[in-house]
Amino acid sequence: MAWEKLLTAANDLEADMIAGLLKQAGIPTRYKYSGINSYLKVVMGPVVPLEIWVPAEKIREAQEILAAFAGNKSNPRQ
Repeated sequence: MAWEKLLTAANDLEADMIAGLLKQAGIPTRYKYSGINSYLKVVMGPVVPLEIWVPAEKIREAQEILAAFAGNKSNPRQ
């Protein structure tokens, strides 16, 4: 199965939230720390950026889910 990079999350927490959203839609995810971030992860823990990858055949669906989620954010103060 070929995998494609969906996006780079700011940290583990953001990646876990995105992965959870995609998992609910039946889209598996993988994480990848690129370059120096793989070493920084050991030292700094969950605060380094990481890439989220999805199966190539699911990339468009994953992008649409994230776009819909981002478009449906509401401000509770309004």
